[in-house]
Amino acid sequence: MTRAASTLLLAAFALTFLGGPWADERVSDLFVYRTYAAGFLEGTLPYRDVSFEYPPLAAPLLALPGLAGTAEGTYRIAFGLLALALALAVVLCSGELSARTGGDRRTAMLAVALMPLLTGAMVRTHFDLAPVALTLAALLLLCADRPRAAFAILGLGVMTKGFPLVVAPVALSWLVARGERRAALSGLGALVLSAGAIAAVAVVLSPSGALAALTYHLDRPVQIESSAASLLFALDAVGAGEVLVVKSHRSDGLLHAADGPVSALFSAVLLAALALCAAGATVRRRGPPTRRALVLGSLAAVVAFAGLGKVLSPQFLIWVVPLTGLALAWGMHALAAAGAGATALTLVEFPAHYADVVAREPAWLWFVAVRNALLLAVLGLALWSLLVSSLDATAGAAARPRWRGRHPRPRPAPR
Repeated sequence: MTRAASTLLLAAFALTFLGGPWADERVSDLFVYRTYAAGFLEGTLPYRDVSFEYPPLAAPLLALPGLAGTAEGTYRIAFGLLALALALAVVLCSGELSARTGGDRRTAMLAVALMPLLTGAMVRTHFDLAPVALTLAALLLLCADRPRAAFAILGLGVMTKGFPLVVAPVALSWLVARGERRAALSGLGALVLSAGAIAAVAVVLSPSGALAALTYHLDRPVQIESSAASLLFALDAVGAGEVLVVKSHRSDGLLHAADGPVSALFSAVLLAALALCAAGATVRRRGPPTRRALVLGSLAAVVAFAGLGKVLSPQFLIWVVPLTGLALAWGMHALAAAGAGATALTLVEFPAHYADVVAREPAWLWFVAVRNALLLAVLGLALWSLLVSSLDATAGAAARPRWRGRHPRPRPAPR
């Protein structure tokens, strides 16, 4: 099974180099990455010597492909090979998570192996696969009853690209609901120690530089492809204020008289969604909360962060791929279809028609709005499964052989 999934992944990955919409990389972060890599390999330190907007562990991750060379073509291939290795890790973790949560391992692995067909070249021109792999590894360790190691790995994910932090409240709530308060406390300590030690290095290098990396993201305007942007464009369309597109933070953002209140509204909805994900992971049905509830709630929290944040870069759809594959393996076909649809629509829009979005072409603004609606549908369907629908209470338990025939009748006791 591993060989079949690996072969399928390799074939799909090769397609992102060969041509068609899958190989379109006209909008890419590779130039930024290799510029950082060249500096780091020459002794430049992030935060202290150069502004660096990513968490600390992103620096060695970006420098690693530069060991092969920082020329454009060399770095492109080396980074692609790193992305392929990370993609394989995501495939393997997804298969194991499916097996531990009552799903079909084969279906999960094959579905996730097809991710390059839905994401295109952005799967190998961004480093989002690294925090995704670390998040899945943390969930896998939790399913294996190793909470301290799980939260330590989750801390590494947070220090690579902050979004895995939203998994922590879901995982902690799940442990507490299972009566494992001590494990929750030790896990929280491992997370704080793991992430805190790495963050401390950044602060030691440059307190002001580390703070600037944090405020960089807090100060970003509403990004043009986000759900909040779709609402601002709708307000503009009905005459409730004018939207202005601005170049900011290496992206295209929006200014509007209501951008502050709209951002605050989406932040409040995001917090509510995260609370619901945590609550859904603790629901008891004929026993303690299941491993499937943990994984579904955690990955739904990641989707909430992508769909309700004020920034929704196209590569964020890479975060949705594992949930799509697992949903298919669990038989949640509507959830899988919504996840695949949102990712496929992103491939159609980006990068080929990103300029049309920036130019405010109505058809493409509607197209992005539909994609955003599908992404929010993924979140809604996941929450429905957690809070309302009947998840199998035995999901996540180790598979046990069961006799499907009639049970033998007990023999009468001798007189």
